[in-house]
Amino acid sequence: MLITDYFCNHLLNPEWDPVDFEPEEERFEILRQPVECIRAICLAPRGFNVPNSWTFFLSTSEEDMTAVRLNCQPSYEVDATFLENGFKAKIMFQRKSTLVPPHGQLTFVLSVNPGFTVGDIHELIVTNNRHKYEIDDEGWKCRTWVYDQIDLFNQHGIFADQDEVALVNEGIQKRWPGEFPDPLETGTYYG
Repeated sequence: MLITDYFCNHLLNPEWDPVDFEPEEERFEILRQPVECIRAICLAPRGFNVPNSWTFFLSTSEEDMTAVRLNCQPSYEVDATFLENGFKAKIMFQRKSTLVPPHGQLTFVLSVNPGFTVGDIHELIVTNNRHKYEIDDEGWKCRTWVYDQIDLFNQHGIFADQDEVALVNEGIQKRWPGEFPDPLETGTYYG
């Protein structure tokens, strides 16, 4: 875990840290949680002809039905530097008492090799500057961010089943319901 990064972000740049934990006081407990599997979840569209949003649920206990939601969303606080009409994204780690959200349209389960924690996921994102992302004000580019993280996690040996990875990579490039092709836009990272 990058404790020094956490303290440097808060002490040297207290006005902006793109990573949030909910609840904040459980940050270190959340980071210590094991990851049993990762669910990539396509959320129901907010309207006709609107792309789906995507999120992750990192299962911390299948038996107790607990998870940490890993979500990329517009901050609405800090304007984007490179993306026109957008914001710097917030990357949220939120403790949940469910394995899937109630408004999920489709769920892809990705098996995880043993031994990984939420802290390992956090560290991969931060050390690879994947927490420094710019997103449109509607949040439509969160789908691209999720796709990019699947690739990052796969490169670092988190996923146990490559067929599951191929299936979610194909699924994320479609609009649901209906499985209509919906090509990804290029993501905008800074830093």
